[in-house]
Amino acid sequence: MQGHFKILSVSLILLLMVGGITAQNLERPNLIWARATEEAIVLDGQLTESSWAVAESINIVYGETSALLGGSGYRIESGVPPTDPTDATLKFLVNGNNLYMAVHVKDQSVGGGMFNKFDGFLMNIRDHSSPNRPAPNFEYFYGWVTETWADPATGEVGASPGFFGWASGDREVWDAATVVHGISNSDTLMDEGYTVEIMFNLMPRGYDVTKAEGDIIEFNISIYDADWQWPIDAQKFSGTRTWWQGPWGNTSTYDIARIYARPDVTVNSGAVPVVGPELAIPNGINFPAPDIDGKLNEEIWANIEGFDIRYGDDDLRASYSGIGPYRSGQYQPTIEGVKAAVLDPGDATIKMFFKDSILYIGVDVRDQAVWGLNTYDLWDGVRFIINDRAELDAGDNNMVRRNLTARVGADGQLVVADYLIMLLDSLGGAEAAMALKPNTTVGDYNDVDEGYQIEMALNLTRFGYPQDRGDGALLISATLFDGEKFANAADDYGTRTWWFRETDGAAAPAWAYMNPELVVTSLDDELTAQLPESFRIIGNYPNPFNARTTIRYALPQSGRVTLEIYNLLGQIIASNTLGTHQAGIQEVSFDASALSSGLYFYKLFLNANGKQTSSQAAKMLLIK
Repeated sequence: MQGHFKILSVSLILLLMVGGITAQNLERPNLIWARATEEAIVLDGQLTESSWAVAESINIVYGETSALLGGSGYRIESGVPPTDPTDATLKFLVNGNNLYMAVHVKDQSVGGGMFNKFDGFLMNIRDHSSPNRPAPNFEYFYGWVTETWADPATGEVGASPGFFGWASGDREVWDAATVVHGISNSDTLMDEGYTVEIMFNLMPRGYDVTKAEGDIIEFNISIYDADWQWPIDAQKFSGTRTWWQGPWGNTSTYDIARIYARPDVTVNSGAVPVVGPELAIPNGINFPAPDIDGKLNEEIWANIEGFDIRYGDDDLRASYSGIGPYRSGQYQPTIEGVKAAVLDPGDATIKMFFKDSILYIGVDVRDQAVWGLNTYDLWDGVRFIINDRAELDAGDNNMVRRNLTARVGADGQLVVADYLIMLLDSLGGAEAAMALKPNTTVGDYNDVDEGYQIEMALNLTRFGYPQDRGDGALLISATLFDGEKFANAADDYGTRTWWFRETDGAAAPAWAYMNPELVVTSLDDELTAQLPESFRIIGNYPNPFNARTTIRYALPQSGRVTLEIYNLLGQIIASNTLGTHQAGIQEVSFDASALSSGLYFYKLFLNANGKQTSSQAAKMLLIK
């Protein structure tokens, strides 16, 4: 590969605030806000409305990559390397439940041709109106495509692009207008580019950005660019494609752009809100490194919240953060022509923490029938997929995805596959172990098992990270395999249940953050053995959290306790009377399902002996 690799630069810099301080900048090139506006947007390709001047924007450039790629990439489709590579700026707004996108493309040669030899956009908005998970694709296609299935007239001199894709020309679903700064389909004079305004009606796709908590639009776009074919110049002709997070309109590949929108984030509301990671991974600095023996019996594992993966649990999947509810899913393959009843659904808890440059993963699988079958559809085990931060694939020039598979073998021993084999064979690359839980045997029809545990330690430098983990971003997903075999073969079944992404080609990984300030702590035995000296907040966990968190605090004397929640303006948005509590270390669960994602402050008030005192303020980050 030639050139320097820089792919996307994002004008929107998001700060992640966790644990009461401003953490290291975490750039999310797959995330942007679409500000709400009441101004009417006229689709004329002019961008004269004042709202466009304050809209958030991204820049997409062929052949350039930033530190975080996600699923973005580029490739040559035909001809020679481009002499006028794609350079496009995208902006987003919402008005009601209409999403507006403005695209300005710098281009010296604008026009149409056959597929992969045209200018235009191939787009995908995932269909949240469907009950299926992952949410299916919906393709929008707009460009100068002259094939017979499209519109040969788009190849005429001065022609505008055509509407294709699954919505085709249905103007109730979408509409667009283009201004060419030059003359399309003519290279007599150099063009300057073209500007497009597109409107997508979000309601047919099942989104509602007008509700108080807003919505997250799952989107990706490929920008096709063909140069010097009007007339054809064989020495200069090139056809390329550059995409933001995913290249296709009819399938979900690599990653998905998250377009956030909600009514209170407007063209007049100032800086856009903080959006944290989809998973916060804590720092295990206060604990010794665990022995990698497959037994999650060290203290640190007991003090990490983790998350669950469970086959058939729609409510659990809906509780995942970000786009997790729409990307996560499950599958039951046909075994010997039959899909038997799933009697013991796959069920596991996954925990993670880091220490220095090592990522630790613990998997606790609850399984009443553990098998060690070699057939893929009947595996018992897990697979993690982690994006490599340094290596790009040779075809699409985006991040290589590393598969890490660990499963139960027929002899009850750990079987590993994919990149995990290489890491284990390379000194310091990884450690991995599995242990069967008590009363568990492998491959026995007649007993009731408890399950098994898997433990991994992964050296992040083997995934392209520096020793200090760099920016701390981790693109990761997990799949749980659960196979069951019976005396009657017709009863055999296998399932796969995944969190965010099932395979290395699919979209989308969870965007996690290894936060050095989110330190794992344990209950201080001395603190609980004596009365606290002061009334104070100890903290809340998990933090960040989705919907529910537990607040721990110290009471020097018994009394009536009240909790108050504040927004960033210092306004009280919730007040809960917690009742009378005894002196000591106490904790209370707080349900924030009625609140929008964002950063909040909270304080506690103690009324004892007719006197009211307050705690210090603390911060919590809600991520939905």
